[in-house]
Amino acid sequence: MLSMMTVLRQAAAWPRPWRLACAALVALMVAAVTGASVLASLLERWHTAQAHEAEARIAHAQARALAAQLPQLRARQRQAGAVLAELEQQLPGKQEMADLLSAINQAGLARGLQFELFKPGEPVPQDQYVAMPVSVRLRGTYHAIGAFAADLAHLPRIVTVQSLSLAASKQGPPVLEALLHAFRLPDAAEMAEQQARAARLQKGKPAAAPAWRAPALSPALSARLSPFFAREYDAAQLPDPFGAPQPVLAASTGAGMAAPDLRRVREPLESVAMTSLAMVGSVRHGGAFDALLQAGPRVLRVAVGQYLGPDHGRVTAIEEQALHYREVLQDAGGAWRERRGSLPLQVAGAASAQLVPAEPGK
Repeated sequence: MLSMMTVLRQAAAWPRPWRLACAALVALMVAAVTGASVLASLLERWHTAQAHEAEARIAHAQARALAAQLPQLRARQRQAGAVLAELEQQLPGKQEMADLLSAINQAGLARGLQFELFKPGEPVPQDQYVAMPVSVRLRGTYHAIGAFAADLAHLPRIVTVQSLSLAASKQGPPVLEALLHAFRLPDAAEMAEQQARAARLQKGKPAAAPAWRAPALSPALSARLSPFFAREYDAAQLPDPFGAPQPVLAASTGAGMAAPDLRRVREPLESVAMTSLAMVGSVRHGGAFDALLQAGPRVLRVAVGQYLGPDHGRVTAIEEQALHYREVLQDAGGAWRERRGSLPLQVAGAASAQLVPAEPGK
């Protein structure tokens, strides 16, 4: 067999038609390779264009759906603007901060709490307002602290609670440590400083929108910014996790007994659950004792024979360290049973609670 080099050297002696056929074959092969490469590039560009078209169609559909919601979005924007305006109106001025701090202190004292620390910090300028941190440490019963936190939420001005820590104490009631933040509007000097700082940050960037200022107080909001008063605390029925003594119940008697008088006038303490009552003291008169029972923010003086609790409970005996009572309950079979229990004296009293004598039954 002739080698390829020999064939190529003899190609010049080939007849002319053969040489033309070989040249055409080589040209066809080169054209086929080039065409395949170009076609592959075109196919890739076509697939890319198809993917871009699909993405554009999806974006167009999303934009159309968003455009259809434009009236609702504008309504929500107006609503958010109204809420923002009302919140801005709740921010006091610099001269009113003393009244706000006094309201916080009064809210704690009204719940019988003892402030061990009340330390306002340095003002912290923000974008549209100034934050005033206040470190507090106070001592009181669990539900008194809960009522104080609820009062803070109902203050006419905006006060937030951060870094809250509530711990038991061997010296008495639990101790709350917290960092409060009260907010106010900046004064003229602080506003100028904020605008200068914003101008430095915006150098070389599009101009920022001017700071929005709250309009004048509306009559409705002015009425809401009335002086603080303590509201009713509706969580006193919840158990105290810091070990407040619960009523010590004795076993119910097995024998049936006469039904209680369901027509008699109920006494005030019969609307309070036994778990929400705490004995915080006793008063001696003559040779007997009266008990001081705390029910929410009030302390009531109770004598033997008075009723308490929803289960027809009645005080049977009062000692210096405990109150004893008996209840009359109806079992599943309809029979009335007697159950006895006692309220031991708590270590922590309610020093700032209001003393109210409980009215005896008629």
